[in-house]
Amino acid sequence: MFPIKHLTSEFSALPKHRRTEIGSMETMIAMKVVGFSFQFIAGKLERMLVEEAALLAGVEDDVRYIVVELRSMTSFLTAMSTRHNLDDQLQNWVQEVKEAAYDAEDSIDEFLCHLGSIPYDQRRVKGFFKHFLRSIKSMKARHDIASDLKKFKVHVEEVRKRQDRYSHPNEVSSSGTATSLEMASTYSDPRIIGHFVEEAQLVGINESRHTLIEWVLDKNRLELTVISLFGFGGLGKTTLAMTVYDDPTIVRGHFQSRAWIAVSQNYSIKGLLKKIIRQISVNEQQIRDVLGCQDDRLNTEQLLNMMDETQLVKTVRDHLQGKRYLLVFDDVWRTQAWEGLSIALPPGKEGSRVIVTTRIEEVANISCSRNHRFIFKVSPLSPELSWELFCRRVFEAPDYNCPPELENVGREILQKCNGLPLAIVTIGGLLASKPDKKLEEWKDLRDNLRLEIETNDMLLKIHQILVLSYNDLPCHLKPCFLFLGIFPEDFEIHRKRLMRRWIAEGIVSGVGDLPAEKVAERNFNQLVNRSLVQPSQFDDSGTVKSCRVHDMMLDVILSISRKENFAVLLKEHPTIPQQHQEIRRLSWHGGSSGLVADTDLSHLRSFTAFAFAEDVPPLKDYRKQRQLRAIDLEGCRALLYLHPKSFSKLFLLKYLSLRDCNISVLPDSIGDLQNLEFLDIRGTHIDELPKTIVKLQKLVYLLASKYLKVPERIGKLNRLVVFGIVRADSVQLLQEIGELVNLQKLGIGFSHRDDLSLRMLEEISALLSKLNGSLRSLKIFSWPNSSLKTALDEVASPPFLLCKLQICYELGKLPPWFAYLNHVVKIYLEYTQLQLEDLQVLRNLPALVNLILEYRSFVHHDLVFDQGGFTQLKFLEISGYNVSFKVGAVRSLEILKIYFGTGGSSVNGIKHLHGLREVHIKTRDEDVIEMVKNIAANHSNRPKCFATLH
Repeated sequence: MFPIKHLTSEFSALPKHRRTEIGSMETMIAMKVVGFSFQFIAGKLERMLVEEAALLAGVEDDVRYIVVELRSMTSFLTAMSTRHNLDDQLQNWVQEVKEAAYDAEDSIDEFLCHLGSIPYDQRRVKGFFKHFLRSIKSMKARHDIASDLKKFKVHVEEVRKRQDRYSHPNEVSSSGTATSLEMASTYSDPRIIGHFVEEAQLVGINESRHTLIEWVLDKNRLELTVISLFGFGGLGKTTLAMTVYDDPTIVRGHFQSRAWIAVSQNYSIKGLLKKIIRQISVNEQQIRDVLGCQDDRLNTEQLLNMMDETQLVKTVRDHLQGKRYLLVFDDVWRTQAWEGLSIALPPGKEGSRVIVTTRIEEVANISCSRNHRFIFKVSPLSPELSWELFCRRVFEAPDYNCPPELENVGREILQKCNGLPLAIVTIGGLLASKPDKKLEEWKDLRDNLRLEIETNDMLLKIHQILVLSYNDLPCHLKPCFLFLGIFPEDFEIHRKRLMRRWIAEGIVSGVGDLPAEKVAERNFNQLVNRSLVQPSQFDDSGTVKSCRVHDMMLDVILSISRKENFAVLLKEHPTIPQQHQEIRRLSWHGGSSGLVADTDLSHLRSFTAFAFAEDVPPLKDYRKQRQLRAIDLEGCRALLYLHPKSFSKLFLLKYLSLRDCNISVLPDSIGDLQNLEFLDIRGTHIDELPKTIVKLQKLVYLLASKYLKVPERIGKLNRLVVFGIVRADSVQLLQEIGELVNLQKLGIGFSHRDDLSLRMLEEISALLSKLNGSLRSLKIFSWPNSSLKTALDEVASPPFLLCKLQICYELGKLPPWFAYLNHVVKIYLEYTQLQLEDLQVLRNLPALVNLILEYRSFVHHDLVFDQGGFTQLKFLEISGYNVSFKVGAVRSLEILKIYFGTGGSSVNGIKHLHGLREVHIKTRDEDVIEMVKNIAANHSNRPKCFATLH
C-alpha cells in the first residue's frame, strides 16, 4: 500500500478538560500493573498452600490472610485505574504497594528454591551427609519463610490501613466502579475530529486518496463493501478517511445517505446507533412506527431514548434499505463494536460502502472478512516526505524554505519522529510558534525532546494520543509491553528472545493447560495485532520473527517505566533511580556504567547488556545478585571470561544467554543453576561443556553453533526440548540422546573423517526412530562420509512430523522415507551431491514452503523446474547452478534468490513465475545484474529486484 502523507485528526489539540497530567495517567497505568503483580503473587501463595502445605506448617492462616488481602487490594486498584489527578499521597501508596509485591515474590521464590533443591549426588556416604545438611538448611528455610510471611502480613495490614484512609466514599462506589463524574470523563472522546485541514499541510495524500475513491465509487462492485484503514496511532487514518468522505465527487450526491461516526475506546452501541439515525435524517414518523408510540408530545430525542437496541437497529436498517449509503466508523478498537454495528447495515446491491479506521489488525480483518483486498495498511512517511511536511508546517508559504543553518538540526529532530505525521506536525507547530527561529532553541529541543514531550503543553498531545493504545491493553499485556523498554532505540527485537525473557522473569506463565510458551506467543501476537510493535522479519509461515518499537512509543514506555521503577537504563549519561527505589531490572547500553560504588543490586531480577565492542561493566561476578532470573549478554563481544564462581548463588536464574560473546569456557559453577531453563552459547568459542552441566535438571533449551562435546549422563536432562549442535562421538552419547524423549529440535554433528563403526550406524538409526514422535526440527552435519547415508536409509520409523530439515554432508541420494515427509515446511541442503531424480521427490512434498539448495547440493550443474509440483513453495534459494523455469513451474513462488558461483551461472524463465514479488541476485558479473533487472522490469507482476556484486 502507499504511505499516507498528511495530517491526522489526532494533530488537533485535546480539549482542556481532557488535559490531565502525564503523571496521573502513568499512575493509573502503574496501578493496573501492580494489580497484575498482586494477582500473580496471590496465585503463587495459593499454589504453595496446595502443593507445599507441609512446608508452610504454622503459617497457613497467615498465607490465607495475605491472599485475601492481595485479592482485595487488586480489586481496589482496578477500580482506581479509572481515576485521574491522583494526589501525591495516593501515588506514593501505589509505589509502596508495588515494592511490597516484588519483595514478597522474591522471598517466596528463594524459599521454594532452597526447599526444592535436590542434590545431584545423594549416593553412598557422601550423599547421606549432603542429605543431612540439606535437612538442616530446610529447617532454617522454613523458619525464614515463616518470619518473612509474618512480616509481610504486618506490612499488608499497614498498607491496607493507609488504603482505607485514602479511599473515600465519594471516590469509589460500593460496587467497586468509578463515580459517574469519573465515568463521564472516561467516556469522552479525547480527540477532536480534523474536519478542517489546510490543503498546504496535506503532503502526498493524493495517490492514497485516489486509490480509496476508486474503491468507493467502483460501479462494477454493487455489493456492500467494507474498506478498512489500519495502522499505528498518529499515522493519519482519520484524515485520509475524512478527505475521501468530503471529496466533491462523493458529496455531490453519489450516495443517498452519509454518516461519520466516531467510535473510540469507550462506546455504547445504542449511543452509536442514535448518532447514525440523527445523521442519516430518519423521519420522525418512521421512528414512532418502529417504537409503536404516537404520542405527539415526545420529540425525536425522547423517542430515541425510549428505544431498545433491537428497535434502533431496525430503524437504521429500514431507512438504509434500498439506498446507496456511505458510513465511516472512525477509531474502532473492539471487534465487538464492529459486530454490534454491522447488523444494522443492510447488504443490498446498490453499491454501498463502509469505511473503518482502526489501530487493531483483528478489527480490520473481521470487518473486511469477505474481501481482505480492501484492507488499506497505512505506513509511516518516507524521510523525503517527512521533511516536506515538516517544512510546510514550520516555514512560510509559498516556498517553505528551511534556512541552511537550521537544516541539519531540523533533520536530526525529524529522525526522532520516524515518519509519524502526528509527531512531525506537532513538533513543527512548536517550532513555528518561535518567530526568531534561533539555532540554539532548535538544538535545545533536539537534546531534550523526550522531556519536552512530557512537559510542554503543545507537545502533550503526542504522548496522550500514543498512550491511548498502551492504556487500552489488558493488565496481562502491560508488563509485556513495558519490558520492550530495556532494548535500545531502533533495536531489532527477536520474538523468541523476547518471549523467553518474559517467561524467565515471571511476566508470562502458563494458564490452565496452555503452556507458558503458547501464552507468550499469544501475547506477542496481540502486541503486533494492536500495532504497538512494527514487524521487521517474517519466517516461512508468515509468522513475525522480529520487530521494532517506534521511537515515539519507546519514549512513552520509558516515561512510564521510570515512574513505575520497572527498569533502569544505563547509557552514557545514566539516570539512577531515587535512593528508596530498588533496582529490579538493569539494562546497560554502553558507555560508563554509571553505577556508584554503593549501589544496591541485591534485588536485581535481570541484567541485560547491549555492548558490542565495549567491555561489560563491573558486574561479572553475580554471587551477590541472588534474585536474578535472567542474565542476557548477547552480543557482548568484549566479554572474554566469567568469574569461576559467578553462578554459585543464583538459585532463581532461568535464562542465561552468552550468545556471540568471545568466551571459551563455561565455569563449573554453571551446575549450581538449579532452575536454569535456557542456555544459549551460540557464536562463542565454547566447544566443550563442563561435567556439572548434567545437574541442570530443568534445562529446556541448550543452544550451540559449534560441534559441542558433552559429558556423560547428558540423558539425565530429560526436559530438553532444543539441543544442539552436539558432537556425536560415541555410541553411549547417541543412546543417551535417544532417551531425551521430549526433544523437538536437534542439531547433531559427526566429525569422524573415516567411516562410522557399524555400532554407531545402528545407534543413529535407532536414535531417529526413538524420537519419531517428538522431533520437529533436525540438523545433521558431517565430514564427507558415505556410511552415514546407510544409517539414514535403515531408519525403521523416521520422524514423519518433521517441519524443518537441514542436511550438510554427502548423501548421494535421498533416503526413501523423505518422500513421506508430509509436514516438512523448510529444507536446507548443502554438499549432499543429490541426483536430478531427487528434485522430483522434493517437488512432491505437499507442505514445502522454503527450499534452500546450497553449493554441491546436486551433482549436476543444471537444475530444471518443470510444470507442476512445489504447490506451496514460496521461497527458493539456489547457489552456484544454472536454473531454468518452464511454463507453469513453481506457481506459488514469491521470493527467488540466485547466487552465481565463481565459474558463472545463468537463470532462465523468470517470466513464467507469475506470483513472483522479489528477486535477489548475487554475482560478480554486472551484465547478469542488468539482465535480471530488465527481466524483472518487464515481468507481469513487476517484482522488486535486489542485486549485489561480490
